[in-house]
Order: sequence, then C-alpha cells, then structure tokens
Amino acid sequence: MAFEFIAQAPQSQKLILGVFLLLIILAGGYFLLVQPRMAQLDTARAELAKVEAELSLNRALAANLSRFRTEAAQLRARLQAAQERLPNEKEMPGLYRQLTNLAQQTGLTVVLFQPREMKQEDVYAEVPITLSAETGYHQLGAFFERMSRLPRLVSMKEMKLQGNEKGASSIRADVILATYLFRPEGAPLPEPPKGAQPGGR
Repeated sequence: MAFEFIAQAPQSQKLILGVFLLLIILAGGYFLLVQPRMAQLDTARAELAKVEAELSLNRALAANLSRFRTEAAQLRARLQAAQERLPNEKEMPGLYRQLTNLAQQTGLTVVLFQPREMKQEDVYAEVPITLSAETGYHQLGAFFERMSRLPRLVSMKEMKLQGNEKGASSIRADVILATYLFRPEGAPLPEPPKGAQPGGR
C-alpha cells in the first residue's frame, strides 16, 4: 500500500520523500559510524597530546640531568681539591711541627704555641692555634708569606702587635692561626688537640 501510494505520488513529492530518506540514511550513518570514530579520534588526539607533553618534559629533564651531572662533577672536583688542602687528624702533629719550625726559620722567638679547642662546623672542624712570639716586622711577614705556601691550609684569624723593650724593630706578636679538619656528615668528631707546645718543643 505504501509503495503504491509512493508510486502514484507526483514527481515533486517523490523527490521530497527521496531527499528525506537520504537524510535519514545519512544521519543514521553519521550517528552509527562516523560519530564513534570521531570520539575515538578525539581520544587518540588527547592521548597524543599527553604523550608529546611527557616527551617534551622528559627531554627537558634529560637536558637538565646532563647539566646537573656536569655541575655535580665540578663540585666534587672542587670538594676534592679543598679536602686535599685540609689536614687529617694523623697529620696534625706534623703540621704543628711544620709551623713551629717555620717560625724559627724565619727568625721568630716562639714564646707560646698552643692548639686550642676545636670548633665544630657542618663538614669541618676548625682548630685555632695560639702563637706568641718576639720578632721583627720583616721576619713576621716572612713567616706569614711562607705559611701561605704550605700544602695544608693555615690561615691567620687575629693578630695583636705590641712594642718590645729590646728595640724599635722588635715586637711582640700574639696571633691566632687556624687550620681545618674535613669531617664528612655523620663522621665521629675528631679528638681535641692535646696540650701546649711552647717554643715548638
């Protein structure tokens, strides 16, 4: 019946009906076939964008990691160089002898040479040393100049100069020197220095 009605319908109605049926078929095809594919395509695009962002982040991290490794190697080299200039506990008596011998060689008459109590810092211990000597200005300067060339680090922290009765060129120098012991994090504290060594003996 429906087909007979369509067959007998005027040409314009047949055309309208054909267009209507075509639109239904296209709409059905879109919702049944195209739209799911579009959703899958959107999901794939989102995943691709996520992967590209992760890849970009990983590339940036890799570039930074290389830079950080280079900086860490440089810092390790600097730390190693600093450690090589710091005496260890076994070397301390020898360093004390070096300093008193150096004082005598440059013309200082040592009245007192005494390591003091260590001061603990984060990764090192500072060992102050009291040095009192009678000498001249040039001899004292020569002592400090030669002390600066020692393979182990010794610095001057304080100095007090007084005139001496022995003459205008003679002075009394009271000096606080300091050397340093490297102490890695978690390492036991070094033993405090033992007693005075007056006159380098």
